[in-house]
This record gives sequence, C-alpha cells and structure tokens, in this order.
Amino acid sequence: MNPSEIHALINLLDDPDKEVFEHVSGKLMAFGSEVIPELESAWEKTFDPVLHRRIEDIIHLIQSGNTENHLKEWIETKSDNLLEGVLIVCRYQYPDLKTDVILKQIDKLKKAIWLEMNYDLTPLEQVNVFNHVLYSIQNFSGNTLNLLDPQNCYLNHILESKKGNSISLGILYLILANELKMPVYGVNLPQHFILSYHTDFITAESNNNEIRRSVLFYINPFNKGMIFTKEDIALFLKRLNIEPEPQYYIPCDNKTVIKILIENLIQAYKSSGVNDKVSELERLIELF
Repeated sequence: MNPSEIHALINLLDDPDKEVFEHVSGKLMAFGSEVIPELESAWEKTFDPVLHRRIEDIIHLIQSGNTENHLKEWIETKSDNLLEGVLIVCRYQYPDLKTDVILKQIDKLKKAIWLEMNYDLTPLEQVNVFNHVLYSIQNFSGNTLNLLDPQNCYLNHILESKKGNSISLGILYLILANELKMPVYGVNLPQHFILSYHTDFITAESNNNEIRRSVLFYINPFNKGMIFTKEDIALFLKRLNIEPEPQYYIPCDNKTVIKILIENLIQAYKSSGVNDKVSELERLIELF
C-alpha cells in the first residue's frame, strides 16, 4: 500500500458527491484487510457522524468479504477441521477474535473431561462421564429463555456464557469428543441437531448401511446430553408429521454442520429484524 494514497482516499470519504464516495470506497476496499488500521485511525480522529458511519461500513464490507473468502477456502480444502469452520463464522461477528483464547478454553474443557474419563468404561458410561463434566460440573446448558438470540450461535460467546442452542452445543460437544477420540458425529434431525455414538470411527469406505448399523445410541446436546434411540427419533418425526428419511439417522459432514449453524444465525437475525446481516449470511449459504 502507498500510505499517501490511502490518506488521500480517506480524506475524500466525506465528499457529498455519491459517485466520488463510491469510487473512493471501492478503491479502499480493494486494499483488503491491510487498510483497516488506517481506517480505524481515521475514525478515531474525526467527530463527524457521517464519516464515522461511512468508515464503519467500509470496514464491515472488507471483513464480510474476508469471511466469505475464508469460508469458501474452508469448504474447498479444509472442511475436515470443524473448529476452523466455526471460527470463521465467529469472525463474521467478531473479526478481532483471538484464536488462541478459544483454543485454551477448549483445551481446558478437554482436560477436565479427560481427567474423569476411563476408556475401559462402556460407551454409555463414557458418555455419562462426559455429560457429567460438561453439563453438571462446567454448567453448560441450553438457552431455553432466549433461544433465538444470535449469540447462541457464536462459539466464543457460548464458552463465556455457557449457554447455547442445539447446533452450537452440538458443535462444542463434537469438538471435545473428537479431541478425546470418541466416535461421535453430528446428525441433522429436522428442527433439532443431535449426535450419534458409533461402535468405531467412520471411514471413507463406510457405506450408509454400515454407518447406520454402527450407531449405538444418540445424544441430545441441548438437553444435558440425554441418551435416546432410533425408535425415539422415529416417534419424534411422527409427531412432526415428517417422513423418516435415512439422513435423519446417520451423520452429516462438517460442511453440513456449518451450513446448519449459518442457517440458525439467519433465523435468529430474521427474528431480531437485522435484515442486513440476513442478506450477508444468505450469501454465505450460497457457497455450499
């Protein structure tokens, strides 16, 4: 970047001519993230509310573009890393999110569960230990009082508040279970995200019939890790008048998990009337 050019462009941001502003803002956005510190510095030095808003809008558009680019790259080459996908979604709302802080919080939770875990236990007993630490000792729970709060979808907020929705708590459960070498996977059940526990880890060679036979039981991450069966899923679907499709019983991939997370965010922001975020997130959905 040429600092003189950047400063000259920033000085033109308060130009009343719409075409001039659009040209200037377009050139600034073309610089990407590198120009954000200069824009933030300019924001701090002015008291003009119009210039404040224009600078904020440009910074947000740059950061939204970064989110879109990073998510596209994750979908194409890095979707085996669920945590990285979640952090990309978090940075949509919290662009200055510190990854190391999140990693330390997750590692602390993992160690708390690991210290109580005995791998000679049966799968059901292992899950009971996992649930006891996560829900009873660490006090994580479903946010039943404000289910449509967008904050329920952001992992950093969940780790601080210890409250979330079924998809966010399910993602946290998946990340921790994966760290602890437990064969737990996400299942996209209509109106609810659940988890499945298997006899062993799923491989690329496993077909759907083998995967379905390998399910030992299901876990409800929103309701303190409650254990249930495929018969319970069938009953749940019957109550909703939904045909019991095979995909409601077997795991979905990480791309689908992140897509569900973004869809939950869209519904939350629609409920809050934040339509600009709805439009931005709908563009992210189109990447899948």
